[in-house]
Formats: sequence, structure tokens, C-alpha cells
Amino acid sequence: MRFGANQWTESGPRGEWTVRQIRGNGKEYVCPGCNQVIGGSASHIVAWREDSLLASEARRHWHTPCWQRSAHTR
Repeated sequence: MRFGANQWTESGPRGEWTVRQIRGNGKEYVCPGCNQVIGGSASHIVAWREDSLLASEARRHWHTPCWQRSAHTR
């Protein structure tokens, strides 16, 4: 299912994920895929499981290539 150009869902062995491509907002995050900083101006992915009770707390910020390589999508 596709929500829009910047948000979509992905299915994988670990469930359904809502995925959003965002532009940098000045904040830095640590990518769970590589444990490196995502710079404040870098475009990146925000993803969370569809079945998460508190989606806002379950969101994780990923480098786009790290998300694409992650086990979530395989």
C-alpha cells in the first residue's frame, strides 16, 4: 500500500513497516543499521512497525542505504 510520494508501507519477515523519506531537519540521529550519526541536513528514512502500540516511540531514523540492506526488508 502506498500513502504518498514520501510515505509507504513495506512488508517483510519482521512484519509491516511504515516508511517515510524525510529531509534533514537540523537534528542528528544515530542509525540503528550502522550506529553512525545521520547528519542534521541529510535526507534519510524514518521507519516503524505497523503493529507498534506507540508508533512515535518506535520510530527509528535510518540512513537510506542501511534501511535497504536491513533484515527488515528481507
